[in-house]
Amino acid sequence: MSFVGGKLKLKGGESLRAAGGVKKKKRSEDKALTAAGAPEQDPGQGAKEENDSQKTLKAIRGYELDPNTVEDRRTEAEKRYEARFRKVEEQMCKKAAAKSHRERVKEFNEYLAQLSEHHDIPKVGPG
Repeated sequence: MSFVGGKLKLKGGESLRAAGGVKKKKRSEDKALTAAGAPEQDPGQGAKEENDSQKTLKAIRGYELDPNTVEDRRTEAEKRYEARFRKVEEQMCKKAAAKSHRERVKEFNEYLAQLSEHHDIPKVGPG
């Protein structure tokens, strides 16, 4: 099989852009805001230009974000669940830290010794 190369042509002869089928991509908001809010750089104004650019961004966006304010949107049930989960997790960590590796191996071997012969690995083949 052979294929003809080149781009796909649509009937009617009108290009997609002229017909309204393809739109130009918009630049992201952050790039546009930083480009609009970035003044000429002076070597002695490092901290001042940060403040100026932040003020410009706030003026363009129309709102102010405070990084120190964190809103907790969890329900009371979710808060109780997390508190209980943390408490149980702490108890499990303390219990695991109380035993040494040697004690854990000893307990595991005792557990295996108590199991019935049904759990033993069967012999396979002559021998």
